[in-house]
Order: sequence, then structure tokens, then C-alpha cells
Amino acid sequence: MEGRRVGALSLAVVTSAALAVTGAGATQAVPTIDGVPRLAHVVIWVLENENATATWSPSSPAKYLNSLVPQGAFVPQYYATGHASLDNYVAMTSGVAGPLVINTYPDCAGLSLWTCTQEVSLAAHTGNIADQVEKAGMGWTQYSDGTSAPCVHAPYAPTAGPDSFQGDSATPESSTAGPNYADRHVPFLYYADIIGNTARCTAHLRPFSDLSADLAAGHLPAYSFITPDTCDDGHDSPCADGRPGGLITADAFLQANLPPLLTYLQANNGLLIITTDEASTNDLSGCCTGGPLGLRGFGGRVGLLALGTGVAAGTSSTKQYDHASLLRTVEDALGIHVHLNNAATAHAMQDIWAK
Repeated sequence: MEGRRVGALSLAVVTSAALAVTGAGATQAVPTIDGVPRLAHVVIWVLENENATATWSPSSPAKYLNSLVPQGAFVPQYYATGHASLDNYVAMTSGVAGPLVINTYPDCAGLSLWTCTQEVSLAAHTGNIADQVEKAGMGWTQYSDGTSAPCVHAPYAPTAGPDSFQGDSATPESSTAGPNYADRHVPFLYYADIIGNTARCTAHLRPFSDLSADLAAGHLPAYSFITPDTCDDGHDSPCADGRPGGLITADAFLQANLPPLLTYLQANNGLLIITTDEASTNDLSGCCTGGPLGLRGFGGRVGLLALGTGVAAGTSSTKQYDHASLLRTVEDALGIHVHLNNAATAHAMQDIWAK
């Protein structure tokens, strides 16, 4: 009789413990998609126009960035989709690549923002990551450096002239857009359902300065996309204001702004991905299925670093990935089962996670 009571008590204790563990670990026990763990926050930080060997090496001027590599999972065989900027930003956010032949799509040079947006939106008619995130009941923000107000862009109308917001380090483009602010580096401007909806655009396309306030208030959204201006992202070299530009200035901007974000993500089940939109124009290498028509891209090898919760710190992947792989990995991490456009045939970055 005593033995039966002890057995029943033991079973109850075991059952109770199991339930407690299940309850305590509920956020971590969510089934993964493609082997990617479910995360509360994903942040993408994009640099400009640097080859992987220039960015990620002991001799790189990006000393701070390279000091972070041992803390994260490094992907040396990560490739851009094409050349120019916009096609790569669009690929990262909708899985759509630019055309095989350079025409109006890559940076929409000489076109109005309206015309370019219609073209991009037609190609990305199935949606973008912001649409997916909102549909799933989560929040998102594009943080843009070089602006002092939300939803900043060149005139958007069928009759508007060519987009003058090119970040060319000339005169300020408006009272809220500095001379280093470029529309083409803000991909969410090119989806008509965002830029054409003033309330939505104002709510989600925010100045970079809002990031620190959101971190302090604990309001970082599920998905964030960060674009420094054309000096702070390394595009210009030198910068018009006398700074050296290139990786030196991009690295200084990272060092000044990244630590609080990293701390927040590590404490709140978050992931930070740092990569480059494209390599230098003489690098036409590519991989995978994220290029035009689902073929391999040609934007060059740029490399990628993943930092935060669950990554296999101190590891280096041996696999090839591209911007479509990045989008699929983001979708998986946010619990989104539908993969947009070229992300549907891409491989998620499975080997960057601790087992």
C-alpha cells in the first residue's frame, strides 16, 4: 500500500515537473521551420558595395566589425543578387531579383519614384516581408539614417520628375532628408501598398534616431531593417563632409550605435544580421536561386555575420547562401510558413544555429 502511494506521488511529481518545463520553455519549444529557431526579433543591417575579402579579414579597416566575428556565426560564402543597389534591397525584402539585362529596374536612374515603384511592385506582386509580418500580427520598422522625419522620399506622383533623392552628398534634398539620404537604399519605398498608404508609411518608415528610443522603451518590433546613409554605410569614399568614408566610416558608425542593439537582442530572443548589398562591380560571382528567373545571382561575394540568440558562436559556415536565403531564414525565424518568390526555392541558413 505504501509502495503504491510513493509510486503515485512520484508519477505526480514527474508529471508536474514535465508540465512545468513545458510551460517554462513554451517560447523555445515552438517547432522550427527549416531548422531555424523561432525568434522574437530579427534585425537586418546593410552596408554598401564591399567585397567579402575587403570587409571580413584581419587587414580590413572594419576593426570593430571583425572583432564581433568570434561572437557570431560567420557565412563567408554569402552572395549578393545583382549589381546596383535597389535590386539587392528588393531581393532581401521580397525575394524578387532584378532583370537579366540592366534597364530601368536596378536603381531606376533618371526615373520618377512613382514609375520605379510601379515596376518593382508589379514584379513583387505576391507581397513583401512587411506584408507577411503584418498579416502574422507582428510589427516592423525600417530605420533610415539621414532623415529627421518618417516616410521621407522624393515626390511620389505619376507626373513627378526623376527621383532626386540620390544621396549624392550635394545639398540637402529636403528639410527632412540630408544630402546622404538615398531612396534606393530604402526598399520599402518601392512597394506601392506601403508608399501609397501615407498612414502606413509614416508608421513604419522611421528615422534612424528612433531606434535608440525604441530600445530604451522595449518597443523594438519583430522585424527591423536598418540602412545607414551613403556615408555611414560605406558607399561614399571619401564623404562630402571630409570623413574618409568606406569601411572606416561604416565601422565607426557601427561601433557608435550597435552595442545597445546587440545587448537588447541577446536579452530578448533576437537576431542581428550584418551584410552588404553587393560587392564591387568587377565581382560577378554568385550562387543559389536568388537571381533573375530563379537562377544564380551575379552580385559578388559579400559575406554575412549573424549575432544573437541561438547562433553557433565562433563558427564559420561552409555553405553558399544569397539574399533569397536571407529572406527565407527571416521568414522561418518569425514563424512565417509561406516563402515569397525566389525565397521559395532558396535554402534557409540552417548551419548558423547552435545544436
